[in-house]
Amino acid sequence: MPHNPETKNSRAWFKDPDSDPSKAPRNEESGLFGWTILILIFIGIAITCWIGSFYIFGHPEKPFSHEILSKLKKIDTPKRFELTEAPRGEFLRAQQILDRYGKMKPRQLERTNETLIRNYIRNYKPADGLVPYVLGTFNILDSFELTGNDYFPSGVAAVAVSKDAPRLLIEQIFSSGKRVVPTLHRTLLTGLDIDLKRENELAAIIHIEKLKDGRLKLTTVSIMYPSYESASADGTFTLDPPAFLNVKAGLPVIDAARQGEADAKYEHFRKKTRLASKKQEPKVDDPALAQARLMRVEKPLPANTPEATPAPTPVLLASAAPTPSDIAPSPTPAPTPLPSPSAEPSPSPSPASSPSPSPSVSPTPSPTPEIRKAIAAAGSKNWQTYEPSRMPRGRLIATGDLSDIAKKGTAGERIYLQGSFNVTAAGGDRAVMRSPQRGFGSRADNVRIIVQYPNGMTAPAEGSAVTRDARRPFQVMDVKESPGGQINVYVREVTQP
Repeated sequence: MPHNPETKNSRAWFKDPDSDPSKAPRNEESGLFGWTILILIFIGIAITCWIGSFYIFGHPEKPFSHEILSKLKKIDTPKRFELTEAPRGEFLRAQQILDRYGKMKPRQLERTNETLIRNYIRNYKPADGLVPYVLGTFNILDSFELTGNDYFPSGVAAVAVSKDAPRLLIEQIFSSGKRVVPTLHRTLLTGLDIDLKRENELAAIIHIEKLKDGRLKLTTVSIMYPSYESASADGTFTLDPPAFLNVKAGLPVIDAARQGEADAKYEHFRKKTRLASKKQEPKVDDPALAQARLMRVEKPLPANTPEATPAPTPVLLASAAPTPSDIAPSPTPAPTPLPSPSAEPSPSPSPASSPSPSPSVSPTPSPTPEIRKAIAAAGSKNWQTYEPSRMPRGRLIATGDLSDIAKKGTAGERIYLQGSFNVTAAGGDRAVMRSPQRGFGSRADNVRIIVQYPNGMTAPAEGSAVTRDARRPFQVMDVKESPGGQINVYVREVTQP
């Protein structure tokens, strides 16, 4: 049979694996599989980015998230709140704080801390639940300067113990610029009292820690960033929101080592105080015996502006007290005063809306020159004043109620004082007053009222009589009882004449 090369080539064509038509579908299937894997990978990356973005925006308290949001400029620095713009909150006293947070398990406390600091970083927009604010009086153990390595880059952190519950500590953050730090250090001394009140502090809890010895320590920030002055140190200072937050540093600001230093310093201070009190009793009649207390300075009113409507306080869980304008003064017959060596019997002055001289009342003996000097040395201050019956809501009390307040404290409540008083000393913007109904066994015998007047008002003259009713009461700023039983009441004139 003759050789046919075409036939041979045709057979070879069928044996060539690369040109075999049966192989073509398999190559197409392998290409589709590869594209499917690639698409699934892209889908996974998209889902990861989507979930990651939710996590980053939803957890700005995490260092990684906060750093990314800061670089993208998607997070604001902490802001200063006005009282009328404050976030909704609840005010907690020392025992309420211990009952709520002292029983939490570590994991539960961790979740609570995440929520607290997250709300603060977000400027409480939105806020998860009510913001917890601290009420009460705290005694400073020690204070430490804040640096760039701390959570708050500038200012001072003061660790203090509650005077109502020694198991509760706070580290109050006084955020400020570098130029204010020296004044803070001169003011925030060991033994100084810090009053956290509901009407002008708004000390928000941003972190909670359980110490090894069983105590509970809170990190608190006054989100109003107010101005302060100390009764025992010269100078005032104004707080400012931090320019940035060093989230990597973490909270609390005062670590275990510095906490130990503060405890040791405070114990040494208490021993020295006990020894000094045994050697010499303090003079109970000296108004210059200023309480070691940090007082808030009210912001001055703008010039030539009409009186602003009093701002309501943030939402409270407890029922609000009636306004002074809602409380009608109940006229009661003045009891016949008992004879005393320092005052002659005289009828109680009739109610009046402004101070009026009363020549029939013999004032108590004039204070010593040291007392006059201490009264006149106080600098004038500005704060908001109101028309009669237009002051903010508060509780109205009389002189007989001051003894209970001296024992229990104001607990941050706004309190107004009404009654009739005799001016026993006056100087500068202050006056010292006592109740005319004094005598042996009288509850008002050991009460002394120190009144401060704002700029533009003159203190009444020594020897005059002053009457304040529910329309024009004094606002009580502090009540303190000395070891000898003397009750010093520090009040302000908050109504216009």
